[in-house]
Amino acid sequence: MKDNLDLATYKQLAEQLQPLTESEITLHNFIVIHFEELSYYGIIDLAQKAKISKATIGRYLNKLGFTGYAAFKKALKKDLVSQTMVSPIEANKAKASSQPVDTKQEVQRYIGNVSGLVDQFSQELNIAELEKLAALIADKQRTIYVVGPASSRALAIHFSTLLKYSRAEVVLLPLDRGELPKALLGVRKQDVLIAFSYYRFNPVVIDITRFFSNKQAHVTVVTNTQSNPYGKYSNMQYVLPSDVDSIFHSRTIGFLFIELLLFLVQRRTGGDDNFEELEGLFKFFGTFSSIDF
Repeated sequence: MKDNLDLATYKQLAEQLQPLTESEITLHNFIVIHFEELSYYGIIDLAQKAKISKATIGRYLNKLGFTGYAAFKKALKKDLVSQTMVSPIEANKAKASSQPVDTKQEVQRYIGNVSGLVDQFSQELNIAELEKLAALIADKQRTIYVVGPASSRALAIHFSTLLKYSRAEVVLLPLDRGELPKALLGVRKQDVLIAFSYYRFNPVVIDITRFFSNKQAHVTVVTNTQSNPYGKYSNMQYVLPSDVDSIFHSRTIGFLFIELLLFLVQRRTGGDDNFEELEGLFKFFGTFSSIDF
């Protein structure tokens, strides 16, 4: 049994078991695709997501050399610790230096890193999946719920604010456990949750994604790390590149993703939007000042 299990090691172990049964192939394929988030799955979660029995999971893991699912998860968690993102305080200490800095070079390097993120995003983006998400969001029979903790709140606010130009039923969820239940009254199976969560994982957001999953509503998670606790509750997951060799991970691709998604949603609405009504409301309430205010 391997004490520290990464994806390459797992594939080597699985290769030694060939040939696999049909159910084992299904399980194997699921493990490969979702490997980075498996440490957050319980055996019931894995059985439900992979659509195979707990008994099959147990037999398969025994063949791999694990005494049970707990031993398998322990090996996964040891690998997870080794690849955990560096916190801002640790990054700040690591970059502390008394050496003089060439600001122009540093600016060019940083912009180049961000440009690299855009290229990576463009190459890795699944267009067909994005079209499906845009279609779900454009469907006005659904209510769209949006949530984002900490710095991800900016992404959630930006998305929910601009989405209201295309459709009315958009709810930006609070993270206050006292206010949250009232905001979640009436969630239906056809509704959609978009959860933004970068780097650190908020327990309230985890509970929200679990709630929507229990309601059989659609859950899309937008994050920047494959290893996260939301995967077992989500229908779609977008892992956006963010590393720019800085103390803070960049949200640039998060905003690019939002604006691309809004562009596709607006294209689908075909002029059936709220622009005129919102403009009328802005004028009525004097929301924005102007030269003739």
